[in-house]
Amino acid sequence: MNAKCYRKGYPRPKLVRERFELLDGVWDFAFDESNGVRFAQLKQGKGYDRKIVVPYSYHTKKSGIGLEEEYSVVWYARRFSNLCGKGERCILHFEGVDHEAVVFLNGEKVTEHEGGYARFSCDITPYLSKGENLIVVRAEDRLDPSCPRGKQRHKPINTSCFYTATTGIWRSVWIEYVPKQYIKTTYNEIIYKECKVNVHYSVNEWTEDLEFRVTAEYQGRLVSKVSAMLTGKEGEIALSLVNHEQQLPMKPWSIGRTDQIFDLKYELLKNGKVIDTALSYTGLVDYQADKNRILINYLPANYFRMVLDQGYYGDGGMTATEKELLRDVRLIKQMGFTGVRMHQKIEDERFYYFCDMEGLFVWCEMPSVYVTTDASKRALLSEWQEIMLQYRGYLSIMAWVPFNESWGCLQVFDNQSQQDFVNAGYFLTKSLCGGRFVVGNDGWENTYTDLLTLHNYSQDGKSLEEAYRDVESFARGQRVKDRCTRSAFCKGYVYSGQPVLVSEYGGVKFSGENGWGYGKEVHSEEEFYVRLKELTAAIVCNPAISGYCLTQFTDVMQEQNGLLREDRTPKIEIEKIAEINRL
Repeated sequence: MNAKCYRKGYPRPKLVRERFELLDGVWDFAFDESNGVRFAQLKQGKGYDRKIVVPYSYHTKKSGIGLEEEYSVVWYARRFSNLCGKGERCILHFEGVDHEAVVFLNGEKVTEHEGGYARFSCDITPYLSKGENLIVVRAEDRLDPSCPRGKQRHKPINTSCFYTATTGIWRSVWIEYVPKQYIKTTYNEIIYKECKVNVHYSVNEWTEDLEFRVTAEYQGRLVSKVSAMLTGKEGEIALSLVNHEQQLPMKPWSIGRTDQIFDLKYELLKNGKVIDTALSYTGLVDYQADKNRILINYLPANYFRMVLDQGYYGDGGMTATEKELLRDVRLIKQMGFTGVRMHQKIEDERFYYFCDMEGLFVWCEMPSVYVTTDASKRALLSEWQEIMLQYRGYLSIMAWVPFNESWGCLQVFDNQSQQDFVNAGYFLTKSLCGGRFVVGNDGWENTYTDLLTLHNYSQDGKSLEEAYRDVESFARGQRVKDRCTRSAFCKGYVYSGQPVLVSEYGGVKFSGENGWGYGKEVHSEEEFYVRLKELTAAIVCNPAISGYCLTQFTDVMQEQNGLLREDRTPKIEIEKIAEINRL
């Protein structure tokens, strides 16, 4: 199924308009290690000696280049026709450029942005010429551990669980045509108890004659319609999602009730006349913890069975097609998982949309930095804030994870400054994404956290079972640590009864595969199945544990810990994986 707003290929599923143009495809391309000597020439679209297929990074085969060497500065150029109508604005969107981007139009600088995982946009109307126009992008991405990289290597070669970098444009580039005054952003804050959403909105330009109107439908039937005059560039309006007259009682969304969504129409009116229209959707969902239980929509949740997904796509690197995103969501469900932890990557927005439509819970995790400096702290918290503002509102995102395994804060256990850094991430996330769980530092050494998550790559079921035989004592630091994990909390912080999940385990590798795995290799499909089953059973048998996240969905380059190979072919029958998830 799809929401009414869905348009194939549209990069922004939560705010959809009719008039847009994808600029993906063949662009002119150049490497530039000249230290600025060629700047003026390249800015004018001259001196390009290669072609590249956008939105694929030059490291990938799908880009048409496929080079492993690291080049820190790359340039892109593309010409397009000006289709902007009278009284319209032309908005240029970049879904992802890693890491620093400067954008020129017809030789004039129009914007710049730092951070590889969030969308940035600019109004290019004042710079447009009639007829043909030239977009030029300069991207810079150095092997710098102080900027959020996730699993992109920060050394010249791949090592351990760090993979080939993704430099430059790696997500769609597109143009949107909007009226002079238009709806800029929307965010639906769910108030589950009251069966409503508070619609937060902003416009690009405010005047006193503007009105904002929202209409909600459920399966084609009108639910409610509300409107309000604008008193500034930003505002909010309450929208009921229950209609007793139409016999439409509360319709909560869950992964088993994905059809229970509400189609939305946003309208901006000027002097009573509609000047801008955008479509979206929303739903009613609630995530809470009641002592050590997870509640969804006020009901105890079934056991959480998640898989860790790093979002790499073979010849495409970190860039997937829409078809590949949907395929992965469906594969994860077929294997019996109820959720996915997107690990060290912010995925294309359409992935989260498909999780909403197909029914899959998601943990959204910030890509890490790898040193602790003033620069790394600013970079991580700044980009994380951009990401949350862009992605909040997807029904399936049940948890946000600003830190993983103390990466970027390796002395957090007893270092006050690093603890304050982690706490800043936790409370910033709570303030922007209320109503969802926040995992402060996934895996170990927590300060504040809504869920206690533990990582353990023991390859023996009995050892894994013994490690958490008394979970509460382990969480309180009263048991000797297992060799495969670390202290649950930082010095000065204590367990306060949160739900417990083993959010990384497994990592089984076949012998003969090029690459590495977490433990002793297995030699047959049956041995692979038995190992995974024993490890999973060791977790499931513990009533104090609320769920798990199995490492991992697919192999990635030199890491051979996947249930599937990088091309998504299964290592054992998918039904056998589903059988394990039914334990």
